[in-house]
Amino acid sequence: MQDSEKLSRDEVIAFYQDDTMKLLRYEGWLQAASGRDASNIYKGEGIEANSMPVPVYDSTLLSFVKEAKATRFMNRNYVYTFSRYSLRSVQDELNLIERCTLMETDVLGDILSKYILKGEVRGAYWTEGVKSGVFLAILLRLKELLEIKKPLA
Repeated sequence: MQDSEKLSRDEVIAFYQDDTMKLLRYEGWLQAASGRDASNIYKGEGIEANSMPVPVYDSTLLSFVKEAKATRFMNRNYVYTFSRYSLRSVQDELNLIERCTLMETDVLGDILSKYILKGEVRGAYWTEGVKSGVFLAILLRLKELLEIKKPLA
């Protein structure tokens, strides 16, 4: 949604609130998993001797990715946001996440889109999103911007 500046504050909150609530279910897991790998390489039955390594992802990560793909945050044109804000590193992304306002919620979605959509081709992006804390930073910022106060189970 690139027209967020044309919506009122309440309309932006209403537009993103349901999707944010779905993703906030994973907040606790992301806090626990942040800073460590959410995948490993399958090594059963001597497979590494004869086969290509196969990554095995945490089931909660796969659920988060599936849930995120079904939200309004996904935008295949996220590269334009990265170009507009000159985002070159994870630290640039984290800094922008902290500076985003309610009317720039689509920017948060574009950063999320990068990791989710690129992860479909190269799964290391999903793991990087968890390990670097980008997924968690996006959820915490969305929670703050959309003023979600009720505790989640």
